[in-house]
Amino acid sequence: MTRLLLIDDDEELCAELREVLEAEGFKVDIALDGLEGLRYLHKEQYQIIILDLKLPKLNGYGVLKSIRKTVNPLKVLVLSGRPLGEPLLKEDGVSLDEEDQILHMADLVINKPFMVENFIQKVKALALSIKEI
Repeated sequence: MTRLLLIDDDEELCAELREVLEAEGFKVDIALDGLEGLRYLHKEQYQIIILDLKLPKLNGYGVLKSIRKTVNPLKVLVLSGRPLGEPLLKEDGVSLDEEDQILHMADLVINKPFMVENFIQKVKALALSIKEI
């Protein structure tokens, strides 16, 4: 069974995604902020991380940098509420160059809102790519 960690502060979205992912045979844990997500990563072994970029306590950019420094070969699917390439907001605290570097560390990026069926296909593709290694 593929273990998956979903890091997103939208509790309703997390509950919905957990339900559909578990129906597809994934084991799903949820973290509602970046620091909680890193704590999970240090305690458990996951194959796939689903990561929102805008998180409390530690944003998704910081989480992704930390993941790539310490934990491999995780697959990371980034959820972005802002289409990539659009101007960054001041509160994002990341330059376009930094965003480009960080997002190249992700295996996939999906913009919110997304169709759940498309999301599930992407997660299944990541799971298959792990099993092929």
